[in-house]
Order: sequence, then structure tokens, then C-alpha cells
Amino acid sequence: MTQLQVKGLHHFTAIAGDPTENAKFYVNTLGMRMVKKTVNHDTPQMYHLFYGDKRGTPGSGITFFPGMTDEEGEDGAGMITELGLRIPEGSIDYWKERLDEEEVDYTVKEWRGADSISFEDPDGLSLRLVPDETDDYTTWEDSTVPEKNQIRGMHHVTASVHDSEDLAPILEEIGLEEVEEYGNRYFQGEDGSGVEVNETDKHGNSGKGTVHHVAFKAAEDEEEIEMWREKLQSIGMRPSPAISRKYFTSTYAKTAVGILFEFSSMGPGYSADESVEELGSSLVLPERYEDAREQIEASLPEFREEEINR
Repeated sequence: MTQLQVKGLHHFTAIAGDPTENAKFYVNTLGMRMVKKTVNHDTPQMYHLFYGDKRGTPGSGITFFPGMTDEEGEDGAGMITELGLRIPEGSIDYWKERLDEEEVDYTVKEWRGADSISFEDPDGLSLRLVPDETDDYTTWEDSTVPEKNQIRGMHHVTASVHDSEDLAPILEEIGLEEVEEYGNRYFQGEDGSGVEVNETDKHGNSGKGTVHHVAFKAAEDEEEIEMWREKLQSIGMRPSPAISRKYFTSTYAKTAVGILFEFSSMGPGYSADESVEELGSSLVLPERYEDAREQIEASLPEFREEEINR
């Protein structure tokens, strides 16, 4: 089992408010592509929106459950409290100008030895743009952001905990390596993405602007996910059965600190039911819900798609 190692971050899912405002921010303002518009597999009266690069490459995907709750969330211990996104080296000035034009408040902060840009999305989710080169992405020619400045996927997540030792051993067990510190402890995968561990005594609560779970690149196929289930059990975690999400297969396990981890396969990807050219252009439902499409569409909240860049 010890040969199983995550390669880095696969995707990230957070709770949002209004679906239109969520999509306008990530597509129109940040220039990401909506690569999938579907529903929560367990609660089909709720959208599940996916953003990423042109193809939705694993590691580029950030996803949201708009309308999961009306409660305002607050970050605290036992939660993922920041999402870092990669931008190309030399893009800091471009993004400062863009955020100024879009009237998004931000601060430029040194993070792990280099400048980064910190700001929040419309629901208060903490985001950070980090200059970091990667070839693991596909630029989107229809983005509102020039190809040379486009977001290159996930760089890191920040896990806030009471004591870093409550989480560090798990991160190392799943294959992340602790690297040189610049304050908080940091654990990195082979693709360069990683998990920052922040110690805090603050109490938080789930709601809009908070994170539901974070997923790791763990396997090539469902058979390997079953191997992961055995590994997670061997280190004292209680993984879910392997669950197919059509675009990847996953097992879920909650850590002792309360953060939900997902271990995902790399495929078949978002083009399993739409061509790359058509990604995100229509509401895709799990097959078991197709007979109820009319009722589901009528139950979903208003989504003014004409306001979203395509």
C-alpha cells in the first residue's frame, strides 16, 4: 500500500450563494471556463458548477454548490480556509490592474518568499494568486483574460487546525512532502501543488464562502481507488465506498481535524458527456435523473446565463 501517493490537488468544492454572481466572478472576472454545469448528485435541486482551464484538466478544477445554504460561513479550525491559484510568472501587475478595473479589493502580500495577491470572491471565499509556472493546463482562447496571463489551476489550499501535528502525519502518509518553511508548514505533491497548514484557535462554521471538501489526484482508475480505500483504512481513516461521479471515481474520508478529503481518479474527464468545444454549454444530469429533467430544471434557482462570457 505504501506505493500509493497523491500527485497533488485534483479539485476543490466550496459553498456559494447566487449561481449567476458566482459564474460572473469566476468566468467573467477571473477568466476561467465553466467546464460543467450539472446538479448536486445527492440534491438535484441544487446546481453544481465546475470551472477550470479549456479542458478541465485535473488540478485546474474548482467547483461550487450555489444555494446549498443561506447561512453565512466563517473560517476557523478544522476547515480549508484559502484557495491558491497559479498565475504565470510576471503576471502580478496584470492582475493588479485587472482587479482594479473589476473593482475587486485586494492586497499584495509576500507569501512563502514571493509576492502574491490576496482577495475574496463575492461570498467571502479567500483566494490567493501565486506566480508559479506549470505545463499542466490548456489555455482557453475565449477567456476574458489574455492567454499569457490566464489562471493555471490550483496552487495550494490552506488547512486551518488547532495543532499542525493533528494533520501533518496524514498529509505525509498520503504522499505529500514537507518542504522548507516560510512561517506555516507546507506539504507539496510532485506536481507542485500543496497544502499549507495554519494553526488557529478560531472557531468557524460552514456556510456561504466556506469549503466543502478538497480532492487529490490519487489514481488512474477505479481499481486503484479500491487500493486507496484499503490504504486509508490502514492509517485509521474511514473511507466511503468508491463513488463514480462520471468524470472521475472517488473515495471520501474525513480527517480527525474535521476536513473532508476526496481521493480521485484522473479520468475519464469532463468530456465524457460533452465535447471539449461544448463544455459547460448545457445542463448535464446524471443518467438516473434524466426522466425527471423537467421537474429538476423547474426547481433550480434562477441562473442568468446570458450574463456569462462564453
